[in-house]
Amino acid sequence: MKICHPFINNLNVISLGYGCAVKTELIRKYFPEQPALFFDYLGNFDGLDTCTQIILNDFQDFQEMDDLCLYPHPKWNTNIELKPISLCANPPGTTQNMLVSRHFVNIVFYHYKHTIDTLQSFKRKSERFQKILKDTNRQTVFLYYRQYDEPLNGNYAENNDYSIDEKLSRLESESIRFRDAIEKQYPSLQFKLISLIMEPFTFHEKVTSAIDKFLQQKATATRKIVYDRVLTSVSEDKRKLSSKSWGRIYRRHLITNPLLRMGKACLTIPFKVARNCQQLRKKSMPYCFK
Repeated sequence: MKICHPFINNLNVISLGYGCAVKTELIRKYFPEQPALFFDYLGNFDGLDTCTQIILNDFQDFQEMDDLCLYPHPKWNTNIELKPISLCANPPGTTQNMLVSRHFVNIVFYHYKHTIDTLQSFKRKSERFQKILKDTNRQTVFLYYRQYDEPLNGNYAENNDYSIDEKLSRLESESIRFRDAIEKQYPSLQFKLISLIMEPFTFHEKVTSAIDKFLQQKATATRKIVYDRVLTSVSEDKRKLSSKSWGRIYRRHLITNPLLRMGKACLTIPFKVARNCQQLRKKSMPYCFK
């Protein structure tokens, strides 16, 4: 295995969700030296506006044990109505509880237990995140994706025939609000946002066509925002086309050295130290707690 040398791409690469795919499919493969950050391993069923609010509030809603609780989120319990959490009592008849934010009920931490170690892990990741926001020596690239078949605002009571046009419109408006908020809060930060729509694995007449049209309209440069697409990961994907679609995002948007754009799509340099450290960390503890 070969890993891109960190000095080839002088970037801070940050996942904003919606889920783990940015971290697992892109950052861990192409930027293994990047530390674990707050939004790497969670599910965000609200959207990018929630990430913006959490960042601008300096992660203050994730500082105490009472900020987290186990809750039967309706994504896994469709008979449960999503309401603000006041108590952590489990309603009768529920099946699967998830660790969630008490303040943002649609922020779900799949891979974590409700322990003090988890809370300390979140604090370390948020501190690293804030340190990057103050880094003026490297360009920062934020990546966010919205999945085509996930409802807006975690509303799992709505019909499964979701409106892709509404999702694309929300992706654009949230991206603009994120850019404007980060520019105002961190005026010295050099950054761009890559906003992705995760499309069906196979062609869908309504969805795929709508995404094609949206991306054609957004092909011209938008200040500090780039729009693109990736494929949904499914079990029948034997050729790993989903992973290849993330590789395309890397080659298209994240290679900063012009030499890498000549000849091969991605020239990699053995980086033995990073590889060995990464393997050692994988063996010593679950990746979501690093």
